[in-house]
Parts: sequence; C-alpha cells; structure tokens
Amino acid sequence: MTFPFNVYLLAVVSACITVLATLPLWRKWCLRTGLVDEPGPRKIHDQPIPLAGGLAVMTGLLIPTLLACLALWLQGPRGGLINPPSTVHTLVRLALLKPDSAFLLQYGLGRRALELAGIFLGAFGMLWVGWLDDKRELRPGAKFAGQLVVAALVAASGARITLFVPSIIFSYAITILWILTVINAFNFMDNMNGLCAGLGAIGTYHFALIAAAGGQYLVASSPS
Repeated sequence: MTFPFNVYLLAVVSACITVLATLPLWRKWCLRTGLVDEPGPRKIHDQPIPLAGGLAVMTGLLIPTLLACLALWLQGPRGGLINPPSTVHTLVRLALLKPDSAFLLQYGLGRRALELAGIFLGAFGMLWVGWLDDKRELRPGAKFAGQLVVAALVAASGARITLFVPSIIFSYAITILWILTVINAFNFMDNMNGLCAGLGAIGTYHFALIAAAGGQYLVASSPS
C-alpha cells in the first residue's frame, strides 16, 4: 500500500482553514476576558496582544481530528453505517478519496488510539497550565510541577521515547525530559507575536516529511 498523500494534504488544509476561521473568534474572546500579553522589556509590541494563538492551534488540531474520526466511523465496517445516506457517503468518499487510505488510518488508529489520546490530553493539559500562567502568573515551581504531571501522564499513555534502550525507567525519564525541554524552550523564546507558531510549523513540516519518507502515515498526518 502506498502512503496516503491525499489524507496528508487534507490534514494540512483542514487544520489551516480551522485556525484561520477560529482565530478571530478566540481573539475577541481574549480581549473580552482580558487574556492579553502586556508590553514588557523583553517584548517588541507596544500594546496588549490577545493570547489567542494556542487556543486557535488547539482548535485546528481537535476539529479536523474529530471530523476524520467521524468519517472513518461512517465508512468503517464496524460501528459505522452499513448503508449511509448518499450525501454522507459522498462526503466521506471525497474526504478519504482512496479505500486504502481509510484502511490504513483505521488500522493505525486501532493500534495507537491510547497513545494518540494521551498526546491530545497532554496538549490540553499544557494549554490549561499555560492559560493559568497567563491569567494568574503562576510561580515557577507551580508551573513546572503542572508541566511535569502532564508530561508524566503522556508517557504513561504509552507515547514514549525509547532510543532502543530496553528500560521502562529510561523511556519514562527521556520522554518527560524531552517534553519539558521543548515546552520551556518555546516559552523562553516567546517574545514576538507569531514566533512560536512559525517555528512550530517549520518543525512539524520537517517531522512530517521524515515520517512520510519512512512510510509512517499516521505519524506524518498527526503533526500536519
């Protein structure tokens, strides 16, 4: 079976459209609730900026994923509609295009559902910790403790780095260290509007290309 590039492209396009559509709504909500980034010595902006980027990015991850799961459920032989209405069937076919694509994604999601759920819950957890920090200015110790708990829960879901070392303690430690390092590296460099989102897009683009070249269709679609 070939790599489902149609699903890869659809993931990128749907995420971009979702973010573009929801960002103005999140921006208005942030302004209304006072969730803004005030000017400071390490900031280049001279007026409050709505902290809507993370909310929009999370929305861009969540909505396309839920719609993709719904499309797979409608097309799948188990739990889906045996004879779906023609309109629904047409939409599902347009979304997946090739029968092999649906099979590959159903197989991958069936094997990695727990890990993917852990990653999504971890993303929500980090978003929540960041929201609390922006709203109440958490102490460094409390903020780090929250990040540590979230990273440990992600590792417990099974989404762990092994580096081919047969040790569960090592896999937990290196996974938690990697998550905390990446999260705080982004936090420290976040002094310009759009900088973190831009660097994140560049990073996920290259991760996706490497995964696609290796035939890791589910990994390549996830960061897209």
